[in-house]
This record gives sequence, C-alpha cells and structure tokens, in this order.
Amino acid sequence: MRYLRIGVALAVLAAVLACTFAHVPAGTLCALCPVGFAEIAVASGSVPWALLPGVLALLAVVALLGRVFCSWVCPTSLTRNLFGGRTPRGLTGRTGTCAGCATGAGSAAGDPNAARTRSSLAAQGIVLAVLLAVSLVVHFPVFCLFCPIGLAFGTLFAASRLLITWQPGWELIVFPAMLLAEVFLLRRWCAAICPLGFFFGLAAKLHVRLPFAPKPRADAATCLYAEGCRTCATVCPEDICDATATPRDLEDCTGCLDCKEHCPTKAVKLTGK
Repeated sequence: MRYLRIGVALAVLAAVLACTFAHVPAGTLCALCPVGFAEIAVASGSVPWALLPGVLALLAVVALLGRVFCSWVCPTSLTRNLFGGRTPRGLTGRTGTCAGCATGAGSAAGDPNAARTRSSLAAQGIVLAVLLAVSLVVHFPVFCLFCPIGLAFGTLFAASRLLITWQPGWELIVFPAMLLAEVFLLRRWCAAICPLGFFFGLAAKLHVRLPFAPKPRADAATCLYAEGCRTCATVCPEDICDATATPRDLEDCTGCLDCKEHCPTKAVKLTGK
C-alpha cells in the first residue's frame, strides 16, 4: 500500500505539472483548498465564486470516502511515505499510544482506543482563526506561504526553472527545508495544526455517519482481537483498532489501508456499517 500511495501522489503531482506547463486551465490542488478559499475571501473582501465548485467537490469526496486526500494525495504524506516518519502523534512525536497495543490487552474500560491520541478539531480551528485574522490584516492568504501543498509545488516549479532556464533560487533550499520541518519536526502537523484538517474533520463527521460510505471494520468471525491481536492498530498511523473503533475514532481514519493489508486473517473489510 505504501508504494501504491506513493505512485498515486506522484501521478497527481505529475498531472498538475503537465497541465501547468501545457497551459491547460485545470488549476492546481491549491484551487481546491477550502483554507485558501476562506483566506482569499477575507483578504480581498470578496467571495471567489469561481473557486467554490472545486472546494465543494473536494469536501464532497471527503464526506463520501473519508480523509483519503491526507494519505493518497497530500505532499506531507508523500514525504513521509518516501522517507519514513509515518507516526504523527504529539506535536513533535508520540504523546500517546494505544493501550491495547502496548500491553496486549484492553484498557480499564476495555477499549484499546481509549488512550490513543486523537485529531483535534479545536486546535485546527484556532490555527484557522489566527490565519484568517492575519490574512484580513495583511490582505494576503498567509497559509499559502507554508502550506505543504504550496511548498511541494513551489519546489517543483523552482526545480523546473533551474533545469530549463538555469535560474537557481533560494526557494530550492527554503521550500524543501520548510516541508521537511513540517513533516519530521512537527509530527502532529496533520492532526493538530493543519487548518485544512479542520474542514476535512467536519466532512469526516458526515462520512462516518453515511451508511453507504466505506469504512475499515474488522469482521468478528475472523478477527483475532479476542486472542490479543492488535496488528491493525499497530500499523495504523492514527492508532485505530478496527475491532473496537467508534465513529469518533473513524473520523481520524485517512484511508491508508495499512490495516487491511497487514491483517493476518484478512478480517479488515471496507464496509458501510
């Protein structure tokens, strides 16, 4: 699954770059960003209606499929898949762990997810509010300066300019350094800092309640949870145990499918239940 996620993310980046260099008016991933939409509206004092359909389409995909953008498209996840560091717990590392995984038994309440670190909509909402306030003051969408998606595209464009016109710039050093810092120093970037995650979190609340939306769950008939198996939670970057996951736990699922790939009895299925 790791290599498949890398391939999908690279294909998306390549498609966007090809459209850009071919002058195809397809826009970029940034044109679909709800944070950018909100910042532009605040900074300019007018609603960018042309961007609204793309933003709504992206949120609709999240509502239907969950936070798959985070695992399969976002450059942050791509960087982690390429260089490691796929454990986004805590601001700079792990601050919690699945009690059931660590001990081989459930917590006092019998829920191995009870001690896991969860995504924080409140923290992401505060970050978003600060960014909107600053954008209002400076009349510029400030998140675009350090957004992982913008940094990735900025690095690619800088590299292409170097290869085509031999015009090196400081962005070839600054942009990758900022992206790596966000990925490896702020391990909790996606779950507690990224303002885009605030919008995805709201859409994910709808996703887990849609009866037809696919979600990873363990089949009780073949799951080895009762025998002490915690493989799904061990391999999951969000410490989600498919055997006991609540709707609140599944809101954090990014659809990486590592649990499905590594389950020893193939008990993990994508189901609407």
